[in-house]
Amino acid sequence: MNKWMPFNAVCDGTSLVDEIIYEKTKIRKPTLSEDQLNNIQNKILDSYNSKELIIVKYYMNHRVYEINDIIKKIDDINKLIEFKNGKKLAFSQILSITS
Repeated sequence: MNKWMPFNAVCDGTSLVDEIIYEKTKIRKPTLSEDQLNNIQNKILDSYNSKELIIVKYYMNHRVYEINDIIKKIDDINKLIEFKNGKKLAFSQILSITS
C-alpha cells in the first residue's frame, strides 16, 4: 500500500462516502406563498409574450438549478413550460423567475 494515496483510493467504500456526502447536501423544496406563485405565473406569461430571455431557478432531485433561456411553449393542460433548448419544466418545480 502506498502511504501517500488519497483517502478515496485507499477506502473500498468510496460509493458509501459519496452517498453520505450526497445525503448531507440534500435541500428541501422551499414552499412558496400564493403571492409568489401568482408573481411567477405573471412573469411566465410576460416573458412568453415578449420572447425575452429569462433566468429560472427550479427544484429537482433535492437540488436547485438555474436555466437561462426563452420560453418556447406553455402547456396549460399538463402544466409544463418548454424552452427553446428543449428543456421542459413543470410549474411546480419553479422557484423564481428573473428577466
